[in-house]
Amino acid sequence: MRKKTYIYIITLVLFFITTYQAFGQQKPQPIAHALGSIDGHVYTNSREAMVNSIEKGYKFIEVDIDSTSDGILIASHDWELFNEITNHSELKDTMLSFEKFSKRKIYDKYTPITIQEIIDTLMNHPDISIVTDKISDPSIIENKFSSIKDRVYVECFSEEDYFELKERGYHVMFSTYTSITTLHYIIKNMMIGNGRIEFVTTSTDQDFNELKRLKCMIPIYVSMFTINTEEELEKHIDDIDFFYSDFYDPSTGTFNNSKE
Repeated sequence: MRKKTYIYIITLVLFFITTYQAFGQQKPQPIAHALGSIDGHVYTNSREAMVNSIEKGYKFIEVDIDSTSDGILIASHDWELFNEITNHSELKDTMLSFEKFSKRKIYDKYTPITIQEIIDTLMNHPDISIVTDKISDPSIIENKFSSIKDRVYVECFSEEDYFELKERGYHVMFSTYTSITTLHYIIKNMMIGNGRIEFVTTSTDQDFNELKRLKCMIPIYVSMFTINTEEELEKHIDDIDFFYSDFYDPSTGTFNNSKE
């Protein structure tokens, strides 16, 4: 049994060496976190935040996906936060109908937006890609994003979702919290013939050293959240390919967390 395990490991190492493709490290691409910040506010997932991010020059915009009580997909991190920032914190995590959702104002000023409205906007901006969070169910993603799948990056929360969406033609990112888990999933799926996990998303809260060593051994793309300072970006700039940010300004290449 031990000999068989060694053979597997040697085979995998040889595979990674012979199939290695240099990704050509470039400056990491910024992703507008939760549609981007607006007037210093974060996590609004609002129409104004999206427009602001597009005007700044973001080419990748992340959206948190949730659903109304009557099944309409909307941009919101979660219902408890949405109720709080629309002056109804007493409702806690109560789901709203689409009618009630659409009548709210975020911080008394900004406009809630549906996923369909985001897609309609992207149809007029063919150079911009969308990054999804919270939902990676292939049937939901396919039903809503199939018309622009070549510009959709899905953060996946299971191996099954990852490989099914990859097969359907989406860009997929495997959500992970430890590099050991990532290596385990990479090896396991290679052995059972699913393919290889090539893109992971991770957090600045995690110990990046193990993932850094993993990336040196295996060619993978890495996206990291959330980077909001020059120091944090400089710390990881040679090891990541994408970074989520609330306050990065692509038009100037600097961070600004003051009121805009």
